[in-house]
Amino acid sequence: MQALSQDVIALVSEDVDQVKAELVAAVTEGRRGSAALGASGVLGLLALLAAQESAVRALERVWPAQRVVGALAAAYGAGAVAFAGYGRARLRQARAASREALTCSLDAVEQVADELSGG
Repeated sequence: MQALSQDVIALVSEDVDQVKAELVAAVTEGRRGSAALGASGVLGLLALLAAQESAVRALERVWPAQRVVGALAAAYGAGAVAFAGYGRARLRQARAASREALTCSLDAVEQVADELSGG
């Protein structure tokens, strides 16, 4: 019985280690992705500022400066709202997928332990 108990412990420990390794890999990739997105955001902001300056200069030839700034602010605000909604929906999906993956892993470990213990 002691040998069976040690086998169960070894198998469960192996499964837990595998799940842990998968989670660590996912977190590492998440960090790298976050850093790349951060750098992308900074560069994108600089590009947007340059484009805005060009747009303001071009539109000021046709409209008063206050109208140009107001129109651009409204456009940026609408874009921000749209992207915030999109990002929020994607984060919800990612959170649900992570929970599902963790639940499946824990269920698999529990099932193996139950099968090995004869329950």
